[in-house]
Formats: sequence, C-alpha cells, structure tokens
Amino acid sequence: MLLWFGFTLGQSRGVPAQYIPSHPPAPSPCQAHWSSTDHSSKMLVLVGLMLYLAPADALTAFPPKFQVGELNGDVVVRCNTSVQQVTWTQNGEPDPMVELVTEGQNLTIIGLDLPATGNYSCWAKTILLDSTYVVVSSTPLPGKEGINVSCQAESYHGSFRCSWTGPHSAVFHARLTRSDGSLGEWVPATGHHGQFSASFVDPSFCPFGEELHPLQLQLEGLSDTSYLNFSIHFFIRDIVRPDPPQKLTVQRQGEQLHLAWAPPASWLLPKSYFTLFYRLQYELPNGTQVDKDVEDAEETWLQVCTRRVRISCQDPYASHAWSPWSPWQDIDGAQQCQLQAH
Repeated sequence: MLLWFGFTLGQSRGVPAQYIPSHPPAPSPCQAHWSSTDHSSKMLVLVGLMLYLAPADALTAFPPKFQVGELNGDVVVRCNTSVQQVTWTQNGEPDPMVELVTEGQNLTIIGLDLPATGNYSCWAKTILLDSTYVVVSSTPLPGKEGINVSCQAESYHGSFRCSWTGPHSAVFHARLTRSDGSLGEWVPATGHHGQFSASFVDPSFCPFGEELHPLQLQLEGLSDTSYLNFSIHFFIRDIVRPDPPQKLTVQRQGEQLHLAWAPPASWLLPKSYFTLFYRLQYELPNGTQVDKDVEDAEETWLQVCTRRVRISCQDPYASHAWSPWSPWQDIDGAQQCQLQAH
C-alpha cells in the first residue's frame, strides 16, 4: 500500500483586506514579531511506502526494539547480553524455517524475506535475554493510491490531533519536532480497524507570535512484516478549526429576536487579538434556511418568525475552516407565528 500525505498551506495570520479591527491587537507577551506577511502556498508530500501483509505474530503495541532490513538482504541481529552462547527463536518457534547463522551473541538472517520477518528472541536455556522485531524496509509502489493524514487544532494553544488510515495489522507512534527545534518524545497512536490517531503538544509554541518555521511530525509504523517511516510539515495556523460557539441565548423583544452567544471555551483571549467571525443559520416557518454572517460582534437581531437557529464560527486569519454547527435551538412561539402566517 502506498502512503501519501499532502495539503496546501494557507495564509499567515494577518488582517484580511475586508476587515480592519477598530482597535489594534494587544501587545505580544511572547515579544515575537507579528506581521501580515503572506506565505506562498506549498504542497507537502510524504514518501510513499509499501506495506506487506503476511502471517506473523500480530503486533498490539510498538515494540521497544526493532530492526529494519532490505528485502533479500542479510540482517545481523545482536542479543544484548553478556552471555556468550545463546539460543534463538522466531515468533516463539525454536526451529525457524529460514536460513540462519549464529555466532556467539549475533544471529545473521540470510536473504531476508517475508517469512523471515517477526520477533527474534535470544535465550539462556529458559531465561529470555533480549528480543528484536525484524521487518522489511518498504519501497514505493508507483501508481498506487495513498492515504491522507489530517491534523486539526481547536485554537492556538500549541496542541493538536492528527488522524490517518492504515492497515489493520499496523501499529504506529509519532514524535514532534517543536517550533524551537527541540525533539519531543515518541507518542503511541491509538488504532481501531485501520483508523489511527494521536495527540501532540508543543510547549514552546507562542500563540502571539508569527509562525516562521513549520512543525515537523515524524510517524513510524510497523505491520506484521514491514516498516513505515514518513514526515509531515505544517503550521498551526493552517490546521485551526474552532469549536462551536457556546451559550447561545434567544430573547424576544417586541417584533424582533435578540441573539447573543460566547466564543468557544477552548478559544484564546483577548478577543481583540484572537478575533472570530460568526455565521448564524436560522429556519423560517416554511422550512427555508437562511445564513447570516456576523463580524466583530457576539450578538445580532432576527425577525420573530423564526423556528430554530444554530451558529458556527471561524478564525478569519487562518485557513478559513468553519467550526462545526452548534445544536439547533428551537424558538418559543414559532408555532404560533407559523399559524398566523397561514
């Protein structure tokens, strides 16, 4: 299976031409330069890798020790022990059906192929000394469709979550090269029926500063027989998708409805800097749904004859991804209004 990753980077955080805030943004506590420089769009792709699927011991977690060899090449596995003479098993079998050469603490696999992959353990009689999972280095398969990796952040806290699809038999872990260049710890990915995901935090991320360098996420995967290794690069600003707005209230005032709401609880403050645009969707008595955009405000007015309403939001400086809709909220008196209309 060929793995392929790519997405187009959006604009940097800056003031859109159609929107000029009435108040300047708050000074940056991170003392980082904030500009509206427009970074050109770039497509980032990942090295495609093939996954061989053959019977072996099923992996349930990323092994602490593994070794990658070339197909049909020789692989030397070393037992990490001071014992000079050891015996070996492959996937628990003392007599593997592969060509092996033993010499002291070393085991040489001659002509690594798919049946020769798996867990190699060295023993001193009945005492387990060490284990190494041996897999084949995957190679690209031209013309094969790949899979997408999707990353999403709910705000500018420096935390985000990535998800992707893969073979059911695979296990993954990943680590982050942070914005300050430091390398994070490996994070195990959760998987279920070929759907994988993992969460990450960049503690060095400054939400008030312009992102000058992309984050790098390295993912490693093991199937029963093969090894996967690929990296993706992205900016937090390009994966931000806010949560839905909260605390939507509707009050009847004369012939109009007054609506008010609050930003998502996960959204950063101050509002003067982390601005949100809002989109209301309301339904008329005849079932027609109408959208209404609200900029730089957290309230608006609607006509009384409205059956129900919901709301979404977006960061105007990011990739223009709207949040999910809030649940529909029914309007009191809408049924009477509908009867009057008839």
